[in-house]
Amino acid sequence: MNTSPEAVLRELEPMLRELEQDRTQKVSQFVRIALWSAVIGGVLSLGLMLYGVGAWAFAPLVIALIVIGVVYASKAEEWRKAFKWRVMTRLVKYINPNLEYHPERYITPQEYELSMLYHNSPTPDRYRGEDLIEGVVDKTDIRLSELHTEYKQVTYDSRGRRQEHWVTIFRGLFISADFHKHFQGVTLVLPDTEQSWLGGFGQWLQSLSAKIGSQPGELVKMEDPEFEKLFKVFSTDQIEARYILTPSLIRRIVEFRNKTNAPIRLSFIASRVFVAIPTRHDHFEPPSLFAPANRLLEPDTIAQYFEEIRFALAVVDELNLNTRIWTKR
Repeated sequence: MNTSPEAVLRELEPMLRELEQDRTQKVSQFVRIALWSAVIGGVLSLGLMLYGVGAWAFAPLVIALIVIGVVYASKAEEWRKAFKWRVMTRLVKYINPNLEYHPERYITPQEYELSMLYHNSPTPDRYRGEDLIEGVVDKTDIRLSELHTEYKQVTYDSRGRRQEHWVTIFRGLFISADFHKHFQGVTLVLPDTEQSWLGGFGQWLQSLSAKIGSQPGELVKMEDPEFEKLFKVFSTDQIEARYILTPSLIRRIVEFRNKTNAPIRLSFIASRVFVAIPTRHDHFEPPSLFAPANRLLEPDTIAQYFEEIRFALAVVDELNLNTRIWTKR
């Protein structure tokens, strides 16, 4: 659907004005609570200081600050949920009525594992996500969401004290789409960091990693020089990999990678293509609770959300998934 952001803004304006009024009320409530908490906490702390109770005199002020933080988090979360349920669900429908938006759902761990895109990384100890969009774009079944997977790293300092750190495996948009072909093998298209740094020696290392089993199948050499600089391909079926990665698709992958400006990963498994696009940008989030008045009513704001949704769905067009060159068996 080619609805313009301006047309959507005109249609949604009454609801957006309601939301803006609700946001203003939340800000007023927060400011009142924050002021009273600060005043009461400050007065109590001052009184205790006059009684000479030492560091305990600051306890009321600390409690007041905690109350302010909790109230802000609560109001911000209420605003965030209202925005996603009332605005984002409608915007997704305007872009494509065959799609559904679920703010609190995400790609399942099972599908993430099936993709094998991070099979060499530790199993995630923390798996989070949001903003699931699913449905059919023209002929292509698609599911995508934001994901953030991490593992816990335990280290010990010089005194033997245990320290825990969370290490990100993947953070960004994760996409699963129908490729309309049953794959017999597994084909991975991964960022080529070794060859870009080490040249021919890096390629030898990649080939070795396949032989010792850290990658599925064998290293597949492709004929496109730009693609070879950006990606390395491993497959359990060399013939199928070359059948999938046609010169046309290879060029589309290169163009998509350049457009996203991110080290994307792809895999072709069980009739689906999986795409991971690393990004630190938090997609589909509302303007700040303290944004200038009527920010939601500005055409640029709505246009930004349109662009984010279209970017997430771009994989269908960029990889030409609606063109059926194979038939499923």
